[in-house]
Amino acid sequence: MKVSTLIIGFIPLSDVSGRKPRELRDDKYFKDLLADFDLGEVHFATYNNYKEELDKVDPIVTIVFGDWYAQEVNHHKKDTWIYVATFPSTIFCKKVEVEEKQKKQKEIFKSIAGHIQKLKEEPEEKSNDMRKIAAMTEDDMYKMFIRAIIGDSEELRQRTWALLMDNNAGSRFVWMRARLLMEVWQHGDGKKKEEFLCMAMDQHIENGFARKMENFTDTDGQEFHQYMFTHPSGFDAKYIRRIPLGFKGQDKYAYEALLTKYETPNGLQMMLEAGQMKSKKEEWLGNKPEETAI
Repeated sequence: MKVSTLIIGFIPLSDVSGRKPRELRDDKYFKDLLADFDLGEVHFATYNNYKEELDKVDPIVTIVFGDWYAQEVNHHKKDTWIYVATFPSTIFCKKVEVEEKQKKQKEIFKSIAGHIQKLKEEPEEKSNDMRKIAAMTEDDMYKMFIRAIIGDSEELRQRTWALLMDNNAGSRFVWMRARLLMEVWQHGDGKKKEEFLCMAMDQHIENGFARKMENFTDTDGQEFHQYMFTHPSGFDAKYIRRIPLGFKGQDKYAYEALLTKYETPNGLQMMLEAGQMKSKKEEWLGNKPEETAI
């Protein structure tokens, strides 16, 4: 799918002659930032002509600088995905905060670029569907996700879960993910709870914190998935987690009793754990000194 992006409120300078040092600094910073990310076909608009540009460009993604303009864009054009970034000059307001603000700004644009990449991977005929999703209220979107997850299409269910669990999918999914995870866990039977827990462990595996082992069967004949936790450096942490296999229609309390037997966290705890451990790994890698070439 072809993706057009409209940035409202900051236009890179085409002629830098006679410009103030502050303007040159902001311009260079923003141009360098944009060069780091693939945002599709990028267009720019001022605060004076943004409504005309929204109609002309018909962007599927719109970037603004401030919540007020996000609301104004939403009122004028509901079928665009809206992201709120930090205005370039604001990055440099306080010298001691510049590095942290630049880091957060990069995270925002990384999220936008990740979403745009997923949009690009969709066939062109899905363009209208993507715009319909953007135009939905959060409650409408949540209900749509519920229908997809409990529906008969396994492919749609997997794609929905992937979108909700993707940290690049946008901040509007954060509360939906928390609410949905709680509902799925609370109402799921034994089989659904097993799938939920395995999905959480798949995140640990993807983040390099665990590996799958052969299944284990206890003296009562109950079979368990087994996972060995691993250190970020790669070696085993000598801690094994067991997730009981459930079955469709199994009483949820009976399944939770099996978790208690082996001190296995519930689904919400395990999802939270996966997110926290991923953040700790990123922090650890960020603080790890670079190796010196010999």
